[in-house]
Amino acid sequence: LGMTATPERMDGKDVTEYFDNKIAAEIRLGEAINRKILCPFNYFAVTDEVSLRNIEWKKGGYNINALETVYTKDNQRANLIIDSIKRYTKNIKEVRGLGFCVSKLHAEYMSKYFNTVDIPAIYLTSDSSNDERDSAKQKLNNREVNFIFVVDLYNEGVDIPAIDTVLFLRPTESITVFLQQLGRGLRLDNGKECLTVLDYVGQANKSYNFYEQKFRALIGNTSNSIEKEIRNEFPNLPKGCFIQLERVAQDHILESIRKATNNKTLLIRKIK
Repeated sequence: LGMTATPERMDGKDVTEYFDNKIAAEIRLGEAINRKILCPFNYFAVTDEVSLRNIEWKKGGYNINALETVYTKDNQRANLIIDSIKRYTKNIKEVRGLGFCVSKLHAEYMSKYFNTVDIPAIYLTSDSSNDERDSAKQKLNNREVNFIFVVDLYNEGVDIPAIDTVLFLRPTESITVFLQQLGRGLRLDNGKECLTVLDYVGQANKSYNFYEQKFRALIGNTSNSIEKEIRNEFPNLPKGCFIQLERVAQDHILESIRKATNNKTLLIRKIK
């Protein structure tokens, strides 16, 4: 018996070769939500004022140091993030949230800034001890803190069903990682109606081409183009789910999708 949550591997390898090239059974995100195995999500694309258009793109991703610099240079973006949390959640003091950051410095910066504005938060990195990780989990469950900011952690192998808010504070260049991070908040829990997802969308580098795949993963099976789904306000979502794109964020997303559609290299990669 073999089971995987990531059948489409980023390295292009085929896991079905170990099982006579057959998938015996399959359940995707949308069906799992419809069958109430996972909780529904409310996804908001928030307009990020930080432009990544001129950030160096190398080996399939943004330069981490450059992202770190633009995300921590002042408090303007952090204030935007806090404002959006207040706008899209019922009560920021009741939130149990997880924020995915670009670097250790970024995670530390976000945690410290949230604390300065009276929003209890902590950060965890690969340097954090097991005791720190366990205590962080307890503090979030007990609402001693409202947010844990992480980097290179909590993509998989952690189970905190109480998480009700996920912040994508950096662009995700892997659909596998995106779904793993989203999944941290999709566990069922008493009193939890849905997961609130805040994804911060700014102007992207011309090589960034992951928006179409992200929305395809969220929507599930549909013969419509993602651009048509966006224009029609996502009529094919799983039960109880909702996607809202702020106007400028939507413009950035559509621009990125169109560039990817007209890029020969990206088209060849997609067909493969």
